Amino acid sequence: METSSKDPNSIGCRDLVAGFLDAGVTRAFISPGSRNTPLTLAIAASDDITDISVRDERSAGFMALGWAKTTGRPAVVVCTSGSAATHYFPAVVEANHAAVPMIVVTADRPIALRGTSAPQTMDQANLYGSHVKAFIDLDIEHAGVRQTGEAVALTALSGIPGPVHVNIPFGEPLTPAHLMSAIPKPASEPADSGGRSTFDAHDHISPEVAANADSVRSMIEGKKVLVVAGAAFGPEYTSNLGRYAQELGAPLFADPQCRADTTATIGSADILASEGMLDAITPDVVLRLGGIPTSKSVWTWLEGCGIPQILVNRSRLTDPLGSAETVLDISAAEFVSQVPDYRADRNFLDLWRAVDAAAQEAMTSVINSKELSEPLIARTVIASVESGSVVFVGSSMPIRDVDAFAAPRSGIRVIANRGVSGIDGSISTAIGCALSGTPTTALIGDVAALHDATALSEAMKLGVPLRVVVVNNDGGGIFSFLPQGRSGVVSKQLYEQHWGTPHGLSLTRIAAAMEVPSEVVDSVATLTVRLRAPTTACLIEVSTERDRNVALHDEVRRAASSVLTSFR
Repeated sequence: METSSKDPNSIGCRDLVAGFLDAGVTRAFISPGSRNTPLTLAIAASDDITDISVRDERSAGFMALGWAKTTGRPAVVVCTSGSAATHYFPAVVEANHAAVPMIVVTADRPIALRGTSAPQTMDQANLYGSHVKAFIDLDIEHAGVRQTGEAVALTALSGIPGPVHVNIPFGEPLTPAHLMSAIPKPASEPADSGGRSTFDAHDHISPEVAANADSVRSMIEGKKVLVVAGAAFGPEYTSNLGRYAQELGAPLFADPQCRADTTATIGSADILASEGMLDAITPDVVLRLGGIPTSKSVWTWLEGCGIPQILVNRSRLTDPLGSAETVLDISAAEFVSQVPDYRADRNFLDLWRAVDAAAQEAMTSVINSKELSEPLIARTVIASVESGSVVFVGSSMPIRDVDAFAAPRSGIRVIANRGVSGIDGSISTAIGCALSGTPTTALIGDVAALHDATALSEAMKLGVPLRVVVVNNDGGGIFSFLPQGRSGVVSKQLYEQHWGTPHGLSLTRIAAAMEVPSEVVDSVATLTVRLRAPTTACLIEVSTERDRNVALHDEVRRAASSVLTSFR
């Protein structure tokens, strides 16, 4: 039934949703509330947007983040007025720093109530400050709402992608007398059935790449070149990056999120850098692509090595290392999509491959000789999940173990929240990845799992293909490697209280309470079998000990160091 001119909320929301559709938006995450009722009804009335109800706004924000990281397309998140909007903040910040598109729509009380003590009322204007690309305080009765909706979505996608915030003050009535029959179809068909994406293929040389081609050639042709890649730009980027380094003939130190299995990829880059091999086998020039990598050993060397560096990166953020003498404001994805017609010193790559092979053999010998350890868990997860999967890797120790110990593998995508590197929202982000239809395995720590445990109930409700592997070392394992745990300055009791934070909880019991199938696994053989099975909503808990984990990491590094002596 058509809305009448006496129902401005419904008419405006209908047009806003139509604008989102015009830009190819197909997914919305809505949290229950009264003030957002007009927009909830409009989204629900559309046959072209899949609307998902998520009880917790914080979880909804991270689901939208995971969806966009996997598909390259923005989702809409919708909430009521008041403190609800603040729960999106962690996901918004990650989206901004990781250049991920997102549309945040917060319902608000009427403007006249701002600055008053009215219930569920706060100042929501510019709530996310500099962490969004744009903010709009939208008059839902404005004649151009449909055009605004399309512009909002395209702003989130265009240039350097990121989140956009739309705040809508709604007056009464919030529920119309009659429901809308349908939302208008898109004004024109999106570019493809999935809508516009930040991952669109680059089938031509962009003006920026073409304009800088000769200068890049002059700086690296025939030289000992090291390629360092530290960001993720979609499914094609990883394969294009590997191909680029192979054709160039240069060793590739790639972040786990863009590490293809190629002859140029140096899988043990973190260990090698920590053992001083970059000072022993030194490049003439470093070609850096994207932001800084996960490996602290690599980026601290870049920061102080004094070797000429070319940084290819398009970002709203400045380079934290400040070590690149040449900075090209070019998308790294576009840059590596073109096969180089120049070559580096291939002998330099061959030497690094020999060093990498020796280190890998030494590390593998130690890791495989022990019980199911955290390095072995990371290696097993990456090696065993089905081809075509997404592996979401949590921050803190899981991403570092994948970086240091997992063998490079093509045919899967590794996704992580490395924009601001938080552990919050890990399960929710993985749910968002799985909602793309891609089988997803999450590798996270116990503290991250506890932080987002309620999201397990959403995974079951949605029936997503998501397997959660939790490494339970009863607390914050990463601090055991930091001065708080190793310097001897902090007492054991004080360390455990504020950094170790043991909880004594079983993740399988928590999962069972939410009717999520779960089990404790204590052998690599069983873990491998479970990982190779079809991916369904479940949780696997693997217990480790923090002190043993530190000792094993130290032993692995000593083994690698001993075989590297002949290369120094």
